[in-house]
Amino acid sequence: MNKLTFTGHETFHCRHFWLKKGYDYLSTGQSFKNPDAVTALGVGKNMVMSINFWLKAFGIKTQEGQTTGFANKIFDSNTGYDPLLEYEGTLWLLHYKLLDTNLASIFSLVFKEFRKSRVNSQFTTQQLLRYLLRAASNRQTSIAENSLKNDIKVFIKTYYLADKNIKDMEDDLSSIFIDLNLITKVTDNEEGSVFQLKVSERPEIAKEIFYFLILDKFPKLNSISFDEIHNKIGDVFACSSEGTELKIQEISEAFKDVVYKKDAGRKELQIKNIPNKWDILEQYYDA
Repeated sequence: MNKLTFTGHETFHCRHFWLKKGYDYLSTGQSFKNPDAVTALGVGKNMVMSINFWLKAFGIKTQEGQTTGFANKIFDSNTGYDPLLEYEGTLWLLHYKLLDTNLASIFSLVFKEFRKSRVNSQFTTQQLLRYLLRAASNRQTSIAENSLKNDIKVFIKTYYLADKNIKDMEDDLSSIFIDLNLITKVTDNEEGSVFQLKVSERPEIAKEIFYFLILDKFPKLNSISFDEIHNKIGDVFACSSEGTELKIQEISEAFKDVVYKKDAGRKELQIKNIPNKWDILEQYYDA
């Protein structure tokens, strides 16, 4: 795990339309430091700062303030694959990017580490708080407990729609990952709500999306071990090892230059002729 980073979101979870709105603003050559950003984006000053944070956390904006190649492929109004985020596959890609940048470390910590320490991946916010405090201490990261509490609230709201009044529900319905159905509430106990991060074989993730991420994560490699694929990609989606293997088999059956070999206990994906990863991703959107 790289350096841990927390906060930065101004306590706002990412709304479904923020990434496109922020991308379009960046594409005009504007800076989020400009006084007119509040008017241009149609939100308050703190939300402007939050949108700027989420653009970086999702790999939409570079450190230099430019749009990334990935962002252009998705969000460009004329040539982008899915500017309005109408495909579920785009949401899975963005979920992957959010964990991969690690700018909002709570997401990677929960999906790749914390859930594995919990029975059936169930947890309360208090259990998660205690874990984050330990993780921060172990990695020499100074962070206030209240800041971590805010991170937890933002994390839960990103995936889970609570039972609230109509106004709050309308706000939460715009959360970017509600439709992925990754987190649910199981029950309540003395510590509060018990949530569950749902681990499954992830049949809903398209083979083209999974293959694109393999090519993105392991560029120029002709042989990639099953363990590497599961640790770097399957884990990100809370995909079971069986699910990762099924996805690899599906890829090998669909693409003629891909072979899944299982010899002497070693399992690996072999790619004879490495394709352009964007060509693979385009197949998903053209299907």
